[in-house]
Amino acid sequence: MIPFPLATVQQRWDRFWFAPDSAVNLAVARILVSAQALWVLLSRDYAGLSGLPAPFWAGTRISARLRYLVFPGHETLESTLQVVAIGALIAVLLGFYARPASLIAGALLYHLAPLEALFWTPAPYVRGQTLVTLCLIVLGASRCDDALAIRPTPAAGGQAVSGGAYGWPLRLIQLFLAEVYLFSALTKLTASGWGWASPTNIRNWLLRATDDPEWTVFHQLGEWLASHPAVCLGIGVGTLLFELGFGLALFRKSTRVWLVPAALLFHLGILFSMNLTFLSAPLLLVFVDWEKVGSGRSLDRPVAPERT
Repeated sequence: MIPFPLATVQQRWDRFWFAPDSAVNLAVARILVSAQALWVLLSRDYAGLSGLPAPFWAGTRISARLRYLVFPGHETLESTLQVVAIGALIAVLLGFYARPASLIAGALLYHLAPLEALFWTPAPYVRGQTLVTLCLIVLGASRCDDALAIRPTPAAGGQAVSGGAYGWPLRLIQLFLAEVYLFSALTKLTASGWGWASPTNIRNWLLRATDDPEWTVFHQLGEWLASHPAVCLGIGVGTLLFELGFGLALFRKSTRVWLVPAALLFHLGILFSMNLTFLSAPLLLVFVDWEKVGSGRSLDRPVAPERT
């Protein structure tokens, strides 16, 4: 007999991770992840980055290079790996043996993505491929191509599939996204405390993000916001509350109706006021119940399609 508190924790754990979901919702997540990864990958020249002269790599730690298997000066190899990654992502997008293709693409992006920034920063993260790399590994371990796929991965046994098989990978991808906001808030509070939300601090950030003519595109909104202390205070407090509260979308589906649009507006505001782009913003659409949108019905009951 499991003690009552432990049994309650177990029930809530199972309810969170294995609540029924649909093959369509997971398939849409697969399409969003692969499309976003392709969008970033096709805009990069990893072979050219690998071929940068040795002085560019002088400050890169050997441990970091070994961690990502980065060995500069192999343009042909990196170009080949990038082509393979593109092909794998197209297969994931179309649902052509998407599960093994997801694993291949995830492994290659783990290696390729740091080439973009490793030679000038010790932390090559949040460059557009961090989240999708994790998501692709999850998709490769799940039944992500049971729907919206031109060639599903053959299933063993042809047995009925419970809705929980689609729930846990979707929940994990949603968790990755929610952690972006939570860790962002925790970093602010750890480094500066609640004083981060002060009008002076927000004003300084806005001015800093709009005063460099070499890379700044948008000026007017950031400068206008910086000139209004009350607005800056509202931005600071609102940002912390939003980032700390976004995790509600994981537990209460009703909050997604306003949290997801609020997040998209949040990133648009940051773009036009601070010239900072969150390349993973399209992934927020994994919180949308696409099965319900498409059919107009609720997912209160388990979905159990059969595979033959």
